Amino acid sequence: MKGEERPETTRPLFDFVPPTPESQREIANRKEEAKRVVKRLAAIIEDHRQSAIPLDIKLGSTEIAAVVGALREHARSGTGTPIPGARDEVHGYVLNRLFDELVEEPSNILFTTKTGPDTMRYDAMSTEFWLECLDYMEATFCPPEDA
Repeated sequence: MKGEERPETTRPLFDFVPPTPESQREIANRKEEAKRVVKRLAAIIEDHRQSAIPLDIKLGSTEIAAVVGALREHARSGTGTPIPGARDEVHGYVLNRLFDELVEEPSNILFTTKTGPDTMRYDAMSTEFWLECLDYMEATFCPPEDA
């Protein structure tokens, strides 16, 4: 094909179809949903706390706050890792493993929308709601220190 025979415009490989308003379903009771999500996250954190005990690593509020900060950064299109504040290689590994497990949760927690008499659509958690859940998680696990 000669240069002058090429079309002036190119068509994208995939056409982006913006989500319809009904696919961005509003969560009826955001606070209760956030509590449900944070309860699930708390179980994951507790598993990691127990796994860290034989390594002589305590996952306290400072470590959880660092992981939550990294999760926020990731949600806002940052990398999120490595988690700041690691004391050594093993401590850093524990923090990053917790991050790795928690960062997958927004895509694992699905909300259902009835689309017909016998059909349901499953939507992943929105970034805005994930950030709300992270705020609630931080308030729950990382109380502010008295000055």
